[in-house]
Amino acid sequence: MAISFTKSVHSNLNQEISGMESNIAELQKKSKQVQHKITRLEKDCTLSSSPSSLSSKLSRITKLKAELKKISRQQLELSKEINQKKSKRAQLPPAPAE
Repeated sequence: MAISFTKSVHSNLNQEISGMESNIAELQKKSKQVQHKITRLEKDCTLSSSPSSLSSKLSRITKLKAELKKISRQQLELSKEINQKKSKRAQLPPAPAE
């Protein structure tokens, strides 16, 4: 493999990996926000006096839990892709120092 090609491949993989890692960090932040909303809604459910309000809050909790599952799947997929790219990077010859 040509040195410049190897260097380019390393650089591209590093950029892709760092982008995916920042996406995972954003997803973790979003996940915490959703969990906080769920906790707050669950607490509000105990204080809820009207049946329609309770029903609305329970419906919202269900939707948020589905969103949480979606976020978890996205994190898992990104983690798998990162691992694949890292193993691909590890199989390449070392990039020459500049």
